[in-house]
Amino acid sequence: MNVLAIIIGNNDYPEPDKLTNAIADAKAMCDVFQRLGYHAIPFFDFRNKDIPVIMEMIEKELPRYDASIFYYAGHGFQVDGENYLPSIDCQISYAGKHQLRYDSIVLSELLDIYRPYSKKTNIVILDACRVRPANRGAADSFAPIEAPQGTLIAFSTSPNSTAKDGGPSGHGLYTAALLSYIGRERLTVEQLFKKVRRTVAQWSDNTQIPWEHTSLIGDFTFNMGQMVVSSQIPYSESVVKDAEYQELGEIGGLIEEIRSCDYNRQNPAIDRLWAKKAADLDKNQQFVFGRNLLQASSSSFSAQRFMNSLVANLRKYQTQEQENHVLNGILFEIFFDSHGEFRADGLKRHYFDEVMALRRFPVYASSFNFIRAVLNPYKDSCLYLIPEDGNEKLDADITVREEKTKNLLGEDELSSIITHVSVNGIDVTDSVKKCFEYSGMRLEEAIAIVTNAPIDAVALHANQSFNGRIQFE
Repeated sequence: MNVLAIIIGNNDYPEPDKLTNAIADAKAMCDVFQRLGYHAIPFFDFRNKDIPVIMEMIEKELPRYDASIFYYAGHGFQVDGENYLPSIDCQISYAGKHQLRYDSIVLSELLDIYRPYSKKTNIVILDACRVRPANRGAADSFAPIEAPQGTLIAFSTSPNSTAKDGGPSGHGLYTAALLSYIGRERLTVEQLFKKVRRTVAQWSDNTQIPWEHTSLIGDFTFNMGQMVVSSQIPYSESVVKDAEYQELGEIGGLIEEIRSCDYNRQNPAIDRLWAKKAADLDKNQQFVFGRNLLQASSSSFSAQRFMNSLVANLRKYQTQEQENHVLNGILFEIFFDSHGEFRADGLKRHYFDEVMALRRFPVYASSFNFIRAVLNPYKDSCLYLIPEDGNEKLDADITVREEKTKNLLGEDELSSIITHVSVNGIDVTDSVKKCFEYSGMRLEEAIAIVTNAPIDAVALHANQSFNGRIQFE
């Protein structure tokens, strides 16, 4: 479904009416809407000059979408029967109705924009204090309002009450509850707001009770399975956490066969899926196919055949926009497990160097930009973050001295004794020593594994040449 989401959060009102949570609430909702695949347009601390821009944009854009959402976090109240969502230019405690009309979004005018579109779904979510601060008192709670056909208006609290902060993760109670449920798959909008109401009531000891006014005709569900884990990962949660992947139909059945860990089942399934046109698989199916190709490459001949000719075999999945969802899946599988968690105990090294060699191909730049962005939160665990310059080296500074030692036969031999290894100024001596001594790998390989780098990216810088057998102190 094509959905327009307008998100507003206002904190910086004139004293004494500043707020602390509204922008954080709005940013969190914006992130969720982006993860749901909606066209999310945020406004933070909007001013009165922005009001016609916002209203005209909604009026112009609304015909292009199947549904719309208007989320507002900030002050909100009524004067003389009109409901106002004030900009940060508004002197909230003292403004009269004429100044409010100039400094605020007028709720009735927003609803008038929705009125001609009764066959669409339009949702207005107002996380606003419903009592004006200072001396205005209960008379300024939102006035009763009738939702036009096709519209639902959700209020964070009931008339003559205030919306409270102090929810989980620094959010207001209402938005915190909304964030808890809005991503749940197959939850209808009515079920969602009922759960939110119950949760806010419990958290507030029944002092804040959200309510809705609805004239919805059609059904609406925020997450029909399209929600992604983060805005940096444009794939559904079920393929990012592919342990939870279940899909009916031929494609889902073939993916299930590839996941079987039985090469007798994997080989024919890979061959059938590989033979299909790229257009027969959507981006989520291509992504999970890429993940499972790499997963199967430790045992399946068909997966190995694909991985042994990556450049040729990935070509069919390259889109006109230069995206490659199969390669994105392969890259993601290297760094993240079946629960979508970073592989802190070690990356998947099957075909690692062959895959990473593609970083030098400009045609795959989008895929490496994708994995670079996804890895950014884990930069403290990844000393190698796949720099944009595919030829950039990971410099390992090594302190070494020569020493005569005895071999197993008791004979004298010359050895290079490594006393210190650092990468980007970080001491990795112990980790490299353990990997080097227990694996029998070359020094470059051991450093590559410890730093999550491809071998061809590792550059050794020692204070003297290596002579004889390499050992650690």
